Amino acid sequence: MHQEYENTNKRMNTSYRPLGELIRGIFFIAFGLYAFFSEKLGFRKPDLSPWVLYFLGGLLCAYGLFRVYRGIKQLFF
Repeated sequence: MHQEYENTNKRMNTSYRPLGELIRGIFFIAFGLYAFFSEKLGFRKPDLSPWVLYFLGGLLCAYGLFRVYRGIKQLFF
């Protein structure tokens, strides 16, 4: 019985992990886009220089794309 529980728990854990990767990736991409377009969309401008905002936005978007790629890879391959 203990082994059945472990197998079921492993299956549930492995099926939810890629979805978590996708969701975290989407959040990172959203924060990156916010850093890029916050001033243009009329949101309050953060107290950072535009260069830092663009660098941070690019870094967040790149990391988010990496997370989305890992999630898709784990789900379908």
